[in-house]
Amino acid sequence: MSSSVSVAAEWDLLSDRFYRRITVYSPLPCSLNLVALLSDGSLLRFRLPDLKPNPSPTPVPLLPTSSGGVADAAFWGGGVAVLTEDNHVVVTTDIDAADPHPREFADPCVGQDEQVLCMAVVEPQFVMSGSPEVLLAVGDRVLAVDEDDVQTLGLELEIGPVQKMAVSPNGKLLAAFAHDGRLLVIPTDFSKIIFEYECDSALPPDQIAWCGLDSVLLYWSEALLMVGPNGDPVLYNYDEPIKLIPECDGVRILSNSNMEFLHRVPDSTTSIFGIGSMSPAALLYDARDHYDKQSAKAYDNYQLISSSLPEAIEACIDAAGHEFDISRQHALLRAATYGLAFCSQFPHERFQEMCKTLRVLNAVRDPQIGMPLTIQQYKLLTAPVLIGRLINANQHLLALRISEYLNLNPEVVIMHWACEKITASAAIPDTVLLEGLLDKIPLLLSIDEQDKALSKAIESGDTDLVYLVLFHIWQKVAVEKSAPLDFFGVINARPLARDLFMAYARHSKHEALKDFFLSTGRLQLVISPSMSYFLNYREKLQDAAFLLLKESRELERNPMASKGSPLHGPQVRLIEQAHRLFAETKEHVFESKASEEHAKLLRSQHELEVSTKQAIFVGSSVSDTIKTCIAMGNERAALKVKSEFKVPDKRWYWLKSCALATVGNWDALEKFSKERRPPGGYKPFVEACIDAGQKTEALKYIPKLTDPRERSERYKNKGCKINFFDEKTPKSTPNAYARIKMAKEAAEAASQVKDSDELFGRLKLTLAQNTAAASIFDTLRDRLSFQGTY
Repeated sequence: MSSSVSVAAEWDLLSDRFYRRITVYSPLPCSLNLVALLSDGSLLRFRLPDLKPNPSPTPVPLLPTSSGGVADAAFWGGGVAVLTEDNHVVVTTDIDAADPHPREFADPCVGQDEQVLCMAVVEPQFVMSGSPEVLLAVGDRVLAVDEDDVQTLGLELEIGPVQKMAVSPNGKLLAAFAHDGRLLVIPTDFSKIIFEYECDSALPPDQIAWCGLDSVLLYWSEALLMVGPNGDPVLYNYDEPIKLIPECDGVRILSNSNMEFLHRVPDSTTSIFGIGSMSPAALLYDARDHYDKQSAKAYDNYQLISSSLPEAIEACIDAAGHEFDISRQHALLRAATYGLAFCSQFPHERFQEMCKTLRVLNAVRDPQIGMPLTIQQYKLLTAPVLIGRLINANQHLLALRISEYLNLNPEVVIMHWACEKITASAAIPDTVLLEGLLDKIPLLLSIDEQDKALSKAIESGDTDLVYLVLFHIWQKVAVEKSAPLDFFGVINARPLARDLFMAYARHSKHEALKDFFLSTGRLQLVISPSMSYFLNYREKLQDAAFLLLKESRELERNPMASKGSPLHGPQVRLIEQAHRLFAETKEHVFESKASEEHAKLLRSQHELEVSTKQAIFVGSSVSDTIKTCIAMGNERAALKVKSEFKVPDKRWYWLKSCALATVGNWDALEKFSKERRPPGGYKPFVEACIDAGQKTEALKYIPKLTDPRERSERYKNKGCKINFFDEKTPKSTPNAYARIKMAKEAAEAASQVKDSDELFGRLKLTLAQNTAAASIFDTLRDRLSFQGTY
């Protein structure tokens, strides 16, 4: 697979695993906050890219005035540990707060002739006390300093002075660069040396950082060395200074021009894009590619992995989550959907959840936002914390949309946005700001000024605000159970509000409109004189009537609302109400009559189901109701339905003959045909017999057809439909004789047709099917003086 080769070519092999560098941003966006620690221990926070102090230009002091300046510092998450010039440790765990609270830790007792070579911090979530632990490299030992105590570590290991050190993302391991050029990996309790690697230079690196949990990065000027668990290094060259920012699953590499993310290639990605990979996931990805090219190889690949399809689908979904490239995400998810089409047992919620997660991640990764989160970072961070970061970066609109998309409470976003607006309006006098706030529509609603709020919303021209006020008033009416006429009176004087409410309810959710017209459950509310000021034009009556019909159809689609159930009554009442509304206008005579007939039919069908104790009538047509009654032997009920709905005799004969033929009551059918001459002829009887596959019964009625064309057609249809003749059967068999006889009868009937072209066309297909029939046709052709060759 060429695509797999191109993807895997970007990877670097480190021992038995692959790593890759992803260029996240180029050029580097500046949309986050910057925290600066000054040499005197003061903290300044800036909002990029304008570098305006946030939230105030006043520096926040973190060190006591007698401690001197800052000798070294180590940041993590939301905190910073500061080593002062007099070798004291001050830790602040809430640097994001408006008023941070620095704490001085226990005195490490570093002698005046000793020097702290480097420092690192074990984050509080990895310490049993819940407080951060600061590691100081002093001489041949390492001091573990917390709030109350100082411990000496590393003496028994004899590792010598430590020049640089970094704590792993899980807080369990420490990477230390010794004075003799060795890279050591040891537990944070310094119980043993787990790994040792000899570097080419004893010069301490400028930076040291963990890349996930199984490799360490060391950066010297223009060179970045990655060392894996088996000691196999990978060297990256840079022609500009870089900054390493360790994450839980990799390292962000910042330079003046771009941002890269170096991390281990996930196993799912390796199984799909690895060179020469024949894993189920790789074959599924390849199958989707063949499917898009309309190649039969897609099905061949599916057959190879049919037993491992869930595993392949999961790998494609997981690999999509680890990709930054949106086109590659699409390709992997399309491969997963191809597998889902053949794997019903795989939980589709997993696919849907990944799609939602990727939509959120792609949104915050946009260069305008500048938060290049991986899926693992997102899971550890959680969505609410991400929302908090977005609002702190003044990305309120995106934060609000993500909150709504993930069904989170948007109140936090809105409150923060409101506070930011007030803060940004510092130049506006408080009195003017107060008047502006009091004039806002939501505040008017909160103090029960609905009429003024609706007027303001209409003046603004914002239909969303008008809808907000309308629904607020309607909900208040519903909660307080007050008269809906109050609501009608409010919107009647404002045509825009009235029309918007009607349009929304008609095209979105008709429940509100139904309550609008029938809030008391009585039709009189709609057409009473007190409502004449509102329903004074025909289109409103039409809307109400069609709304009632829609409600009745929903009751009919409800499986509990039909088949003679108690809900059948409300359905009939709704249709009757619609009938009375249609009757108020001359333009809807048909709708009025149809509604009346529908209600009457439903009542009749309900009575039939009660009398027969069979739920088979409600919801069927008049014709089906009559046929069902006749098929059940209840002709009296069928005649009653015929009389009530004025079914014509011609249609009655069709329905009864069809019903009797369906149940095979041929004696009753013959008796029915002899009662009197059928008003539409004997065609219904012939059709009923032919449809039932009864040749003998059909022969009783075909001679009675008055139209020669119909007789010829019926004979032909009977012969073709029943297939009495088979070329493989000897011509002397009774079947052959019967077929020839039918052909002869058809020919005799056809000879009465004066149009020779029509006769020739009708008989050619039927009579040319066997040699015996052909001889009869030759005789007939001579009689009619046909020209041409047969």
